[in-house]
Amino acid sequence: MEIRKVQLTKGKNTFYKLEKKLHFEPFFRYLESFTESGISSDDMIPLFALERIKEIEHVSGKLCKHNLSAYKDILQLIYSLSVSLIDTDPKRYWALATPLAEEAFYGTDAFFDLWKNRLEEQDIQDQLQDGEPLNNQEKLIYTLIFERLYGLPAKENNTIVYHHLNEKGEIIDYYDLTIDFKFVDIKPKKELPQFNLRNLTKNTNDASLFNWDHVINAIKLEDFELSGFTMLTVKKSSLEHTIKRIQSILLDLATYNYHLFLSDLEKIIAPILKSTDTIFSLFPLFQLNGLPFFDYSITNKSILISEANASNSYTNINPQVANYLKHPHLIFYNTLDAIKNTTSIFDERIKASGVKTYLCIPLIHNHALSGIMEIYSHQLDQLDNETIQSLRTLVPLLSQLSYDITAEFRKRIDEIIINRFTTIQPAVQWKFNHIAAQYIQELENDEQNTHIKPVIFEEVYPLYGAIDVKDSTVIRNASILKDFSFKVKQLALLIDELSRDGTHQLIIDFSKRVDQITMSLDQISFDESMVKIIEFFRKDVQPFIEAARREFSTKHAIIEHYAKHFFTNRETGEFYRNEFETSLWKINQIISKELNHFNSFIQGNYPSYFQKFRTDGIEYDIYIGESITPQQTFSKEFINIFRRQQIISMARIALKAHHAKQDLPITLETTQLIFINPHSIDISFREDERRFDVEGSLNIRYEIIKKRIDKIRVKRTKERLTQVNKIAIVYLSDEVLEDLNLSIQAIYDMGIIERTVEHLKLEDVQGIVGLKAIRLTVNLNYRDFS
Repeated sequence: MEIRKVQLTKGKNTFYKLEKKLHFEPFFRYLESFTESGISSDDMIPLFALERIKEIEHVSGKLCKHNLSAYKDILQLIYSLSVSLIDTDPKRYWALATPLAEEAFYGTDAFFDLWKNRLEEQDIQDQLQDGEPLNNQEKLIYTLIFERLYGLPAKENNTIVYHHLNEKGEIIDYYDLTIDFKFVDIKPKKELPQFNLRNLTKNTNDASLFNWDHVINAIKLEDFELSGFTMLTVKKSSLEHTIKRIQSILLDLATYNYHLFLSDLEKIIAPILKSTDTIFSLFPLFQLNGLPFFDYSITNKSILISEANASNSYTNINPQVANYLKHPHLIFYNTLDAIKNTTSIFDERIKASGVKTYLCIPLIHNHALSGIMEIYSHQLDQLDNETIQSLRTLVPLLSQLSYDITAEFRKRIDEIIINRFTTIQPAVQWKFNHIAAQYIQELENDEQNTHIKPVIFEEVYPLYGAIDVKDSTVIRNASILKDFSFKVKQLALLIDELSRDGTHQLIIDFSKRVDQITMSLDQISFDESMVKIIEFFRKDVQPFIEAARREFSTKHAIIEHYAKHFFTNRETGEFYRNEFETSLWKINQIISKELNHFNSFIQGNYPSYFQKFRTDGIEYDIYIGESITPQQTFSKEFINIFRRQQIISMARIALKAHHAKQDLPITLETTQLIFINPHSIDISFREDERRFDVEGSLNIRYEIIKKRIDKIRVKRTKERLTQVNKIAIVYLSDEVLEDLNLSIQAIYDMGIIERTVEHLKLEDVQGIVGLKAIRLTVNLNYRDFS
């Protein structure tokens, strides 16, 4: 124990306006409370202290800053009374200080040695508003005033936090300084100010949440005086403050760049590691497409997971690492008195890295691995039992942290996919995940020219098919004209009804207009007819009906009876077109159902990309290849299997459409077309159209052929290739024939097609020469749809 003065406060000194006296009066009252009931053995120490203080005062005067040495025995006695004699910890941080704890004057060697370090005072974290102008001592004195003089209990304890900085300005330890005001008196110099406490609060439901600007205006510190002394105790609190800092950051995790956050986390953890030679590494376990995804910019300090050791490619993870992630366990190497986990398969890797002390703790959240924490040093004896226990205390919080980071990462990927792409099929979802994850990495690393990379699948094999409703345009146009003819007949009937009472100029003029439009439709194209029909009903029929309602008021019911047929109404005014649309919808339902079966077959065997386009029938593209499904071994035999199933699917569609004819309002029939491309192509996702398209000029030929074969004819004839109840298979190269013939034979053996196989040459179309086709006939008597 020693007498030494050390300044504890920094910053503003407005509290020095407050009158403060260092003396023993409050301590006297404390000692006298033990002796009021008479002398007993328990009262001997307080009685001795009182007598000794009086003796010293008689010789040296009352206690003050200038006669501390005279009172050293009393100061030692105060220490003995406040600290258990059994606890002889040489590292105890204890001291006596002035009434407001701005200066310590007596204490343990450990206390004064501690203050030789670079300690920085932090603000008291209590109910004060952000940006309010009070320092810690002012906050304490106001709290003391409200507690002692206004009976308002203090919400927080009297603790000031200090952090210990190293030469680099990094926090390496935390200390809590607790101030005991038991032996401090506070008195107003004049009448105590009276006010409604609620007028000083910022929340009427909580009187302790002060508006400190109002408090400062209502209460002046110079109107009070303090006397006595304070007792100080200091406790090392690195673990507690580390936990608090992590918890506070967790609340705002969504706003963080997770690379910077993990870098800050290393600094937050540093105080409990004790040595700057000890390295902390934590990385969340990101999952993409069912596989671990490592961001090597944040695992660069990891021994277990490094770019060199973790994987050879995105989908090929090092087997040792993969097995550990499936079965995570604690790994320790030369920790706790050189204990070594001899069963670890990573011992050689740890040794090769030059690490002498190593600890790996898997972070588990909701029974699943959320991250990996590693602590290691290139020196021995850097991880003692206290450090390890502190780290294990942090494990639940760090597990939650890792989980939250991965959840936020997943959320950001989903947002990018939704905003930049579309609803993605499962077969290619992994690629979009990977591209989105790379984009987030670039943003987090502040890389130049950050952008979303194109989604490209190379060397995929396309399967194209088109089911068309034969003559759908002709049938639709005929239906529209039938509806118009029906409406004209209704107009004629209305005119007859209105003419029963004699001729009328309105009827004469309108009848001439009806004759003109009817005659003109026979001399123009359908598209022109549609324009004229729409204009006729808008510019002629509607005004006529409105005029007739005015001129023929006695025939209002008759006018309304016919008027309901003249304007857009699928139940009455568009009867024939409605029949066509209903029939088309039923046919497309049949096609879609069969294509869904076909797609299920493909995805169940080798997940691939399948996209459909609605016309009056349905077109579809299928893309198959290892670049789409890298987790599964690719074989060209899949192509043959899928092409065979494609022909079967087309035959089933033709059969079901044929059998559905009798149930349709208007008879519709389908044609089936397949194009076989002999080679693989590259495809890329087009953000502007939210779909895949061929990539590169060499592959555009595939798209051109698809667009030009739907109405192609057999060479030297006027016969269309596509025919009802037949399947047309277009190809360019004879190299596909061998496999194709084997598939056709197998399908014939099923009984779904007839034996007749037509081999045809096709007419040359713009830019395409040498197309050939095979045409198969569907067996309309086939009934087995299992």
